[in-house]
Amino acid sequence: MNKKLVNLIFGISLGILLLLCVMTFDRLSNFNKYTKIIDNSHKVLLAISNMRSGFNTSIAEQRSYLLTKDVAYYNHFQSEKDSLRHSIQLFKKLTRESKVHQHYIKKIEEQSDNRIQSLLLEIINDSSSAKYKYDQLELISANDEINKKYFDLLETVDNHEKLLLSRRLIIKEFEEQFTPFLLFILALIAMGIIIYSFVLIGAELKKRDATTKLLEESIVELNQSNTELEQYAYVASHDLQEPLRKIRLFSNKLLGDYGETMETDGRDMLLRMNNSAEKMTILIKDLLSLSTLSSENPIPEKVNLNDIVDEVEKEFEDVIQHEKINFSHSDLPSIYGYSGQLHQLFQNLIGNAIKFRRDDIPLEISVRNYVVTKWEGDVSYKYHHIAVRDNGRGFDNEFKNKMFTIFGRLDKTSDIDGTGIGLSICSRIMQNHEGELDAEGAVNTGATFHLYFPHE
Repeated sequence: MNKKLVNLIFGISLGILLLLCVMTFDRLSNFNKYTKIIDNSHKVLLAISNMRSGFNTSIAEQRSYLLTKDVAYYNHFQSEKDSLRHSIQLFKKLTRESKVHQHYIKKIEEQSDNRIQSLLLEIINDSSSAKYKYDQLELISANDEINKKYFDLLETVDNHEKLLLSRRLIIKEFEEQFTPFLLFILALIAMGIIIYSFVLIGAELKKRDATTKLLEESIVELNQSNTELEQYAYVASHDLQEPLRKIRLFSNKLLGDYGETMETDGRDMLLRMNNSAEKMTILIKDLLSLSTLSSENPIPEKVNLNDIVDEVEKEFEDVIQHEKINFSHSDLPSIYGYSGQLHQLFQNLIGNAIKFRRDDIPLEISVRNYVVTKWEGDVSYKYHHIAVRDNGRGFDNEFKNKMFTIFGRLDKTSDIDGTGIGLSICSRIMQNHEGELDAEGAVNTGATFHLYFPHE
């Protein structure tokens, strides 16, 4: 299954779940909002009812005082008057965000103040201390008209608020019915996509299990092939080399016993046969060496590279002295590795430098040590950098990768004896040491082989 498809499916699932969360929060917020609005409408209706009852009570207390002249009724009248004004202020507070209600509240305040003043005027007119007397019945009749306007206004406000409440109740009922349905549909969609995702992942896991099984079978076959290759290497190291030793032995015996009596052409053919057998022996040994590097598992140990390079220098001592080669090396580090492989590594590199030397200038070989840092992303790694330099024939950097392949000989070096496996062996040795091998060169100027060993 395509990785992009998996990411897309999970992205859609996550998006729907996120949308579900957002809509759930939005629906609950709306539901809570309309619940508060409806609760506020009930409080407004209660405030209107209180204004109506408070007004009626204040009128009743005023009438009782006029009839009985009992001061208690007058005090009750004053208290109801204050309570009425408090109800009006509460109504004003509850409806402060409604322009329609604010319009009505001004009229309600005006009508209530007028009626309270008229009630007080009736009380004063009825007292003996009044300077100007009105006909009490006419005064009461005139004030009844004020009462009617006030109650009509309250009725209008009450009907308006009840209409708003009925609309809000319808919206709230719709929210109560639609929100669970919508959330349920979204949850089903999200669940369906997630189930589909699991089905696809399950199918992919089955494919991977089948692939893993095939891979395990391939590993078994590869191990069998490696066993066969090891058997082949054993044959190459013993059975194939034995006929070659006999060919060389008998050719040398023929040359020693009958070389002087043989014709020139016969002796030349015998020499060529002997040289070919010797080259074949070297090739088999190199192939066996390369095969051994891939199959053997030696125990790593701390190896002093100074000792390794000194041993290699002694092996080439006769050539170095005879050809007047200038060989030097700096103080080299100790690393964890395999001494036999490291010896073979420097033996091949120094041997190549001697083999590919120039005839017109003295050969100079140097082995130098540096410490370098390489970065992989944000992580840094330290390496021992061993540079093996010479001023020999060199090579064209464009073809350097060819040198590290098996039998990878450059065309201009075909006149030099060799199997073309030496640098492949060096590359494999560096891999065994978790290091890197690189090279740079210039034709007729020299070559430098860079060895990077992980720092301890």
